[in-house]
Amino acid sequence: MLTVRALVGESRRRRRAVERRAEIRRKVAATAQAARATKAMPDWEGWRSLRVVAVVDEAVDTKSYYFSPTDNRPLTPFAPGQYLTFRLHPPAGSEPIVRCYSLSDHPHEDYYRCTVKLIQPPRDRPDLPPGRGSSCFHEHVHVGDVVEARAPAGTFFVNTASNEPVVLVGAGIGLTPLMSMLGAALESGRRRQIYVLLGFRNSCEHPLKQHLVSLAAEHPNVHLHVSYSNPLPEDTFYKDYNHDGRVTIERIREVLPSNNFHFYLCGPGAMMESLVPALLAWGVPESHIHYEAFGPASVKKSNSAPATTPCEVRFARSDRTATWNGSQATLLEFGEAAGLRLPSGCRAGSCGECMTTLKSGNVAMLREPSITVPPSQCLICISVPDGPIVLDA
Repeated sequence: MLTVRALVGESRRRRRAVERRAEIRRKVAATAQAARATKAMPDWEGWRSLRVVAVVDEAVDTKSYYFSPTDNRPLTPFAPGQYLTFRLHPPAGSEPIVRCYSLSDHPHEDYYRCTVKLIQPPRDRPDLPPGRGSSCFHEHVHVGDVVEARAPAGTFFVNTASNEPVVLVGAGIGLTPLMSMLGAALESGRRRQIYVLLGFRNSCEHPLKQHLVSLAAEHPNVHLHVSYSNPLPEDTFYKDYNHDGRVTIERIREVLPSNNFHFYLCGPGAMMESLVPALLAWGVPESHIHYEAFGPASVKKSNSAPATTPCEVRFARSDRTATWNGSQATLLEFGEAAGLRLPSGCRAGSCGECMTTLKSGNVAMLREPSITVPPSQCLICISVPDGPIVLDA
């Protein structure tokens, strides 16, 4: 009996030791990846070829694209919530299009997934064309095609080594980075409490619906709350969704037991402009609010207004000088208004396409960039002049 007990005890000790080592390895990997993401250290330099291995219809005008590396080398883990920057080549000899799309799945060694919504013209301007990048994906990127991508980037991510409870709040295609965060948090094996509050117009515009329902059913620590602002007649309350309207601070306070959470928010600019100040007013510490507004929108802070003091801006290579008076939001828009063709991509400080050498003077950034900006450079899509400047553009 003593021998059997000793063997059982030894087996348990070994199993616990293996589990502790595995937990330490997961913590180290998560901490290292978070450190790389925070310091904007890419996993590879330049463009890498990725092959489209699957395309899945997720909702109306929304598709998921699965990419595998053409060089067959494993994909290093990324921080859940990060994005890929793509260089797309439309047909008919058009100029390449650079766009950023969030990764919508937790890290895998053999594939990435991005979920792309076709951006339609605004309802009040149907004469405008749809989004160039999303149109290129939906119309011209198919299974078997090869696209170019930069390494995962972005400082909007969740720490999977933490046990702190989190709230994931998103609307529309702002769901995508939150899906990556949710999947990675569950993959880590931790039992942290996760509240997921999502808003869509109706079931037709609700991507990854069944996957979300399955995750919530399999994991008691996941609390899923879905709002529809314009439900269809066939949408069933408490089956397809459980709240009429949009995701508001009132809805968040109704769902949560307290404000003692880390909040991760991604969605349209109007939602972000509303929720971030409302969370602060509710007493949530600023350090507990993490957000990303998709597209060029961003949450404005009190010190982020463009400079209005007139100053000269010289574009050296174009031999053009103009007077900045604050009528344009950024140096990129200012240059375009002056008739210059300037490189740009995301227009949100994420892709680096507009990075320009600052030959003299200083600029102020309207938001934190998601990539590393060398001291002699600036991202003109999120910068304004801080006095007279000379740009190498």
